Amino acid sequence: MKATPPATRTVNPITTDKTTIARDEETREAEEDSEDMERPTPRALVLYLCIAVIVTLLVYFLPQPFILAIPTAYVSAILLTWIGVPSVITVDWLHGAVYVAVIGFQQFQIVRECTGIQVIAVFAGLILPLPRGTWPRKILAVIVVTIMLFVANVLRVVYEIWLVYLGILPWELAHYPMSFVLGVVGVFILCIVAIVLVPGFIETFEDMIYYLFPPKSKETPNSEEVNQRLRPTNVQSIQEA
Repeated sequence: MKATPPATRTVNPITTDKTTIARDEETREAEEDSEDMERPTPRALVLYLCIAVIVTLLVYFLPQPFILAIPTAYVSAILLTWIGVPSVITVDWLHGAVYVAVIGFQQFQIVRECTGIQVIAVFAGLILPLPRGTWPRKILAVIVVTIMLFVANVLRVVYEIWLVYLGILPWELAHYPMSFVLGVVGVFILCIVAIVLVPGFIETFEDMIYYLFPPKSKETPNSEEVNQRLRPTNVQSIQEA
């Protein structure tokens, strides 16, 4: 009988190289993710909070409310006219005021708060200086939040003016309570968007809680407590002997 040689397996170098490259990329991405998810130091978190406050104030106060109110009022007037509430935008260039005027009814001034810039400023301050996450994801999150807030505030203005125009609610009830409720719901949704788009968003605040309220470590008993625990056992064993 002739001994048959063991079967040899041919290796495709192209497939092997592709597999190796894919594994290297996965390993590199895993290492980058692990680096991004490392817990920042307390000093880094304090620096993050300082930069977050500065960015929030800059985003909120630098843009003029007069300029911000114009697109909000313009889109709101178009939507109101489309749903049967004929409206136009009026601009007081002298005093820097912008109004949505319902023809034959009354006009409503669009102020800084109507643009949602305060929430945009807070989210920009919280997202941009994050110690975790990449810049493309941070910028994407700020852009998405800004667009969502603009649309939400336009719909809110249209809905409130529509309620007042139909006589369903007075302006005091249509504006302040509903603005508060819609604001709370909107901030909750925006937090979910930020958590999804920016990995590490919620972990940063968990780290702050960790440093402010560190978990209690289990205390190891000292030598005296150990001796006191062992002494009765030793005495009993001697008496029995």
